[in-house]
Amino acid sequence: MENLIRFGEKLFDELEIAVYRSRDVSASVELNEISMASTRSGAVTVIRGIKDKRLGLAIVDSDEPERIKEAIEQAAKMAKLNSSDEKWVSLPEPGKYREKPKPNYELKETSPDILVEKLVHGIKLAREKDPNAVVAGGEGGVSWEERRILNSHGIDIFQEGGAAFFYLELVGRKGDVVTPGIFDFDARRDLNLDVDGVVERAVQKVGWAYNVEKSRNEEVPIILGPWAIAGLFSYALLPAFSGERLVKETTPLAGKVGEMIASEVLTIYDDPFHPLSLEPVIADGEGVPTRKNILIEEGTFKGFVWDNYWAKVYGTESTGNGKRDLRSGGINIGFHSVVIENGKRSLEDLIAEIDRGYLVDGLQGAHSSNPDNGNFAVTANPAFLIEDGEVKGASVFLIAGNVYELLKQTSEVTKEQTVMPFMNTMITPHIKFENVKIAGK
Repeated sequence: MENLIRFGEKLFDELEIAVYRSRDVSASVELNEISMASTRSGAVTVIRGIKDKRLGLAIVDSDEPERIKEAIEQAAKMAKLNSSDEKWVSLPEPGKYREKPKPNYELKETSPDILVEKLVHGIKLAREKDPNAVVAGGEGGVSWEERRILNSHGIDIFQEGGAAFFYLELVGRKGDVVTPGIFDFDARRDLNLDVDGVVERAVQKVGWAYNVEKSRNEEVPIILGPWAIAGLFSYALLPAFSGERLVKETTPLAGKVGEMIASEVLTIYDDPFHPLSLEPVIADGEGVPTRKNILIEEGTFKGFVWDNYWAKVYGTESTGNGKRDLRSGGINIGFHSVVIENGKRSLEDLIAEIDRGYLVDGLQGAHSSNPDNGNFAVTANPAFLIEDGEVKGASVFLIAGNVYELLKQTSEVTKEQTVMPFMNTMITPHIKFENVKIAGK
């Protein structure tokens, strides 16, 4: 690779080579039966070169030196065709990196048979616990990735690691009632996936959903579960912490560093080194050291996250949040593991104190939220009515509002945290919000 860097330096002022090798193993369920098991592996190399502030990008689905050399030459041709970017400063320099975490090599050699066994056990257990329930869908998966990032300024970082996940979707039918799809899941950096816990939680929610309760227009406390939080925050809130949006003046958080933007019970940060993190990387997608970045601390907005490009445009330093898009080859500002700090009491404790309110497991329509102002309009489904401290049945209703107003209505977070491996990877408790206006449906 060093020879390829030296070759590329003859064509570019600066050069970056990023090599990604991956192995993905998965098995799926459809209508109580295993529908698919597969193993996929491959390599992708991304070339990013700059000549006279003109960017050249090339992607090749190989890690062979000759193919990489050809990609460097292709990127040089592309750079000549592109306009110069007067904002460009430079690729990053090497930094001080943390000690690499020890990978779990068991994940590297995982067979689909292991995942099939877990899914078969999950199907059997779900059918035993609720004969009226169908395992409509589900999947077990293991991903392993090796990445090496080099550039002409001396960065040379190699990282490897993997993670596993498991989820099931149950649908119950009892009499005339057909429940919505009920999801539950587990994700971690080993194969000790909590299949029994996934089934137990999903079956409990299906049991609640057999009793349908009408919703109405009211102002009540609601508890959002991990799936709902991840969906809403990923679209309505997290984009606003991007330094690019600050430069482009499209974030509602501009000029608010140090201000209270949420209830003091909320602390949110991005931390690839959290014990539950699925990807404990020491460097981001362009080789900048990663670190814990606090976004909100006890309700106070602490700052933005940056990649190398936008940090240098703004006159600050990268926070190690450059995430590579392997489809385009480019770098975007993103997150590693968004953590919402947990509390001291259980979900059961929070439910027991609610006279009338709702537990919301999922939100539909969160993707249409507006991160420029935080406005959202979503359907709570599945959601569960709480009366006199007990869950009474399933319901559906609408919530429309502003995510920043919602943050200030936070009253408590649970001690349990769940790893959400989808969208932005998020480690989150259940969150209770007070006086939320809902529209019955």
